[in-house]
Amino acid sequence: MLDTLASWVIDRRRVVIGLWIVVAAVALIAATQVGSVLRAGGFSAPGLEAELALERLSNDLDDPGTPIEILFRSDELDATDPRFIAAAAAALEPLAALPEVVAVVPHWQNFTQIAPSGRAGYATVFISLDIEEAHHLVPTIRELVATPELETHVAGSAVFYSDIQTLSEGDLRRAELIGGPFALVVLILVFGSIVAAAIPLVAGGATVVLGLAAVWVVGQVTDFSVFALNVVTLVGLGLGADYSLFLVSRFREELRRGREVKEAVKVTMRTAGRAVVYSGLAVLVGLASLSVFEFMMLRSIGIGGAIAVFIAVAAALTLVPAILAELGPNVNRWAVPSPRLRVRDGWTRLAHAVMRRPLPVFLAVSALLILLGVPFLHVRIRGADASVLGSNSPARAAYDAMSEEFGHGQPAPLAIVTRLNAPALAPESIARMHALGQSLLADPRVARVYSHVTIDPRITLEQYQLLYRDPTAIPDAFGAATVEGLTNDRTVLMVVEPRASATSDEARELVHAIRGYRDANRLDALVGGGAASLGDFVDRLYGDFPRAVGLILLVTYVALVAQFRSVVLPLKAVVMNVLSLLASFGALVLVFQDGWLENVLRFEPLGFIESTAPIILFAVLFGLSMDYEVFLLSRIKEGRDAGLSNADSVAQGLARSGRVITNAALVVIVVSLAFTSADVVLVKAIGLGAAVAVFVDATIVRSLLVPSTMRLLGRWNWWAPPWLFEPPRLFPR
Repeated sequence: MLDTLASWVIDRRRVVIGLWIVVAAVALIAATQVGSVLRAGGFSAPGLEAELALERLSNDLDDPGTPIEILFRSDELDATDPRFIAAAAAALEPLAALPEVVAVVPHWQNFTQIAPSGRAGYATVFISLDIEEAHHLVPTIRELVATPELETHVAGSAVFYSDIQTLSEGDLRRAELIGGPFALVVLILVFGSIVAAAIPLVAGGATVVLGLAAVWVVGQVTDFSVFALNVVTLVGLGLGADYSLFLVSRFREELRRGREVKEAVKVTMRTAGRAVVYSGLAVLVGLASLSVFEFMMLRSIGIGGAIAVFIAVAAALTLVPAILAELGPNVNRWAVPSPRLRVRDGWTRLAHAVMRRPLPVFLAVSALLILLGVPFLHVRIRGADASVLGSNSPARAAYDAMSEEFGHGQPAPLAIVTRLNAPALAPESIARMHALGQSLLADPRVARVYSHVTIDPRITLEQYQLLYRDPTAIPDAFGAATVEGLTNDRTVLMVVEPRASATSDEARELVHAIRGYRDANRLDALVGGGAASLGDFVDRLYGDFPRAVGLILLVTYVALVAQFRSVVLPLKAVVMNVLSLLASFGALVLVFQDGWLENVLRFEPLGFIESTAPIILFAVLFGLSMDYEVFLLSRIKEGRDAGLSNADSVAQGLARSGRVITNAALVVIVVSLAFTSADVVLVKAIGLGAAVAVFVDATIVRSLLVPSTMRLLGRWNWWAPPWLFEPPRLFPR
């Protein structure tokens, strides 16, 4: 099939190149609009208790809308000072003109919104949009409420989503500006020719442009996470350049052997092109496995990444051979002086040296990779909050200011939504909720409880029951407003502020304690918000993760069995890949949880790993790391098919692919490291994880582990049941 495709492309090479130019030009227009279909959320799924709590809250109580907090702070004035209130009121006044604003509750109407320091207070602005839509309004609100008289911050989940989208798009532009030129420099040094170096960059650029355009098209009918933008670019640029580099290198090799241009293209497609197909399949399967998750964020990353892989393979099998056929020997023009080391003999000697002592090498390298992965044993997986943003983010500054003034639990409180068997203000209902409230207030993990039965610690249960006997006659205005806002018919809302942040173990334990109390006392209560939402998200995420891993391993194994016609070699390749990923995950923990390189990478260590990072990395890196294994084993198989011994075929494969694989890995590492300049920690982690995994796989695994294991396995490398590849017989003999 590849021979047929090669002949077709060669005969129509100018038409193929022209079509790619036209399609890329049209796609460029769509790619510039991709931001319009991206969403910053995607962390919810049906059936989670935290989601059910929000649904109950919306259905049973008068849902005022999505809250956004406007924090005002002063070093000189108290929040109750008339001058402070006048300045805050003037800043809030323009919000009334926004049609999306449902209500504004300033701190002078609710004393609980005044900080313990007395120098800060916040207004709650309710928006008639859900969180994932309200974030578009955040820049406007920031502009309207800015006042020179008070320090002002805009906080809330919608603000977090707004900054995630803005920073992610900025991270992408920065990574492109850094990664593109550095990749070009590496390619020029690799090929020693500007023309040859330009081909992988053209293919990678075309892949990114078409990939982003495809996301815009698909985004018209389904939601896409803003993080899909970075994955599409990383995968598209990395693989587009990588695959092209393998093809260009093989084509130049065939030209040096004296082949005619057309024959050189056909041989290139038959060998490197075949490896591209199977390698692309491995990467595509890894990314497509993200579709098993219920969360839009991961699902859209999988779809976008798979699209990018498909386009990268299509460019490698059509655009690149067409360019090579058109250029012929001119592929080596515009030579640039560069260090050209003779390393083939070095790879050969290394392979033979390793195979003379295969067991010690295998044990030592395996132990090293496992050791590199050991830090992952103390990983702390947590959901994301504003702490994953850089310190220069306005949302992060607002989060820090709210935490400083009101406590770490205030930015993300818990919401307990309870349905009672009697009216909410009936004596028996008040007794049940009062008991819950007192239990929470006695818990050292709780900072504050807001409810109609915890207004004042001096009020007893009997007094609450007496107070609410006639709701229309409640003498205290704050009490009346609390009852109106937190109760309705038989449903009651209780808001709990933990002492610790939503990502902490303490807050997570508090959620379990509340749910335990609920179960023990047979309350029809749902716990949502804050740590409950993050915990439910992580639990569901890692409940689905084993299915995704199983799918990746199974389909990759089957594809490699078809490629190498062996059942042992693909199993070895899969195990090697897992070992290299262990090293990457270990680095992830050391850097982003424990704080190594925090000054170099310019970030504040989280003390945990954001929950989606290991899953995205596994899906992306399993395929990327498999690239080099596939290309190396393909060259080894060529030697075996030519009649060489096991040792000689390994040595020849390393010699012929060593430099090319190293160069290809260097391109991907450079592109990946460009993403470590990101302000969003998740993007930074994906970039660093990809760079580490590719480096480990293309050096330690390929040069030491592969030859040692192939020597130990010997003829078993190529074993398969005799019946596996026999064509089926329709009629018995």
